[in-house]
Amino acid sequence: MKEKLKIIRKSLFALPLKDANFSTRKFAIGEQGQDRLELVAKVVVAGYNLALETGYNPDLLIHQSMISRELQGFFTEGIGMGLYTLDLLSPLRSNSFWRFVESEGANHRYMSYIGAGIACGVFNHRPIETFRLRASPTSGLLILNGIGFYYAYFKPQKGIERQFIPKDLTFDDFYIECYDNGMGRAFWFVNGGNPDLIANMIFEFSPERQGSIWAGVGLAATYAGGVDKNKIEKLIALAGKHAPRLGEGSVLATHTRDVAGNKHELDLTERLLTGKSAAECQEFACNANQKLNNQSTINGKHSLQVFLEEIREWVALNQAAIIS
Repeated sequence: MKEKLKIIRKSLFALPLKDANFSTRKFAIGEQGQDRLELVAKVVVAGYNLALETGYNPDLLIHQSMISRELQGFFTEGIGMGLYTLDLLSPLRSNSFWRFVESEGANHRYMSYIGAGIACGVFNHRPIETFRLRASPTSGLLILNGIGFYYAYFKPQKGIERQFIPKDLTFDDFYIECYDNGMGRAFWFVNGGNPDLIANMIFEFSPERQGSIWAGVGLAATYAGGVDKNKIEKLIALAGKHAPRLGEGSVLATHTRDVAGNKHELDLTERLLTGKSAAECQEFACNANQKLNNQSTINGKHSLQVFLEEIREWVALNQAAIIS
């Protein structure tokens, strides 16, 4: 019976790797970042398909270990998406996702939360408050990043062209900010890391949304990469007053990789976007995270909001010091 269920799940919900090709998705073709970003997307799909087929399994991370370390976060994002999909499909709510995140996948919870958000986008399901009750008090809202990524990457006509925001997120400005972070992360893929295309896309959005989208771009530029120094410098110039938001995303990417144990060997992008090394970014992020004291709110603000604002201010000071 279990084997039959696996076959059914795979036939109904699995994604072919070709769906990650830019030509299939009608993303920008021939850009510098295309090969790298197609690979990244295929690793996410591979993690998703594996989790969808096997369900929660302590051996999931054994499969992950077969992938190069710097790509493992993407595989875990796919695992999170797959396990959360299974939980949404299960009438008994099997808690596969939480069993993974609270055990073998604990160090990968950031990317797992984002993966869960993508699954929520697929099924138009947004259990934000109940998710937060079980997730880390300081990072559970990353589920919104996944939802935003879904609408820009998988539904660009709705998410990008129509600039859609789910109505049940509009009551909280920071929810929209987290959602837009995910949008920006997808913009990096949709445009193959081309700074001009990314900037033109962002400028179509209202001014109050642009900063958060730039932060997502900075996260993807650092975490996924795919372009050279010249492209990153062009990105900074085009971001203008939002350059600290690029750095904010870069620090979050560096922190996410470090916590999971899959940090980059080189840190040129971090140095360009933040004015500091990856090690300095991680030290600051760790200290800022510790000050949250595992609380969900600080003085009436979401703790993740406090964390990102502190990073942003630090980056702005670093960038100002370089200019002067």
